[in-house]
Amino acid sequence: MTNRKQHIAQVAMELFGDKGFEHTPTQLIAKEAGVSEALIFKHFGSKDHLLDFIIKNGYKRVIDKNRGGLEEKDPLRFIHEIIQLPYKMVEEEPHFWKLQSRLTEVETSRKQHDRFMQPMPGLLKKAFAELGYEDPEQETRLLLLLVEALWKIQASKPDPNMQQMLDFIKGKYQRINEQ
Repeated sequence: MTNRKQHIAQVAMELFGDKGFEHTPTQLIAKEAGVSEALIFKHFGSKDHLLDFIIKNGYKRVIDKNRGGLEEKDPLRFIHEIIQLPYKMVEEEPHFWKLQSRLTEVETSRKQHDRFMQPMPGLLKKAFAELGYEDPEQETRLLLLLVEALWKIQASKPDPNMQQMLDFIKGKYQRINEQ
């Protein structure tokens, strides 16, 4: 992959995140990236393919950066890492997650997000069971709802007090025999 192709994708991701996919013409991407519109089509074929490339590459980067987090053996530390994950991901890739928050109806985006989230329910349910929670399934559903809301909030309008909220949520999750 050429540096120019990556540069075009980076510029497009930022513009799509700020202005929306439908409101960002390829002419603007070309101008902001300092390339011709023809070069965008040469590398990506279409604006839709450019978006697919950005989404797939973004999730690949996120998965690569967070690979070890799902292997945490201590159930409480695992739950706390999942709580921290939205903040960490948005800090690392703010433009990507801002774009993702705008793309909930785009099939490629939804599929990639579902694939990314796929292992979490089972792992969380196991962690809650190991910690002695009465209803691990419902605890998992609640935590995943929180995680989903937190990354969307942080991606669309960063909250300077988010870390305090994350710490508060972590405090709610302990080993049952410690409560």
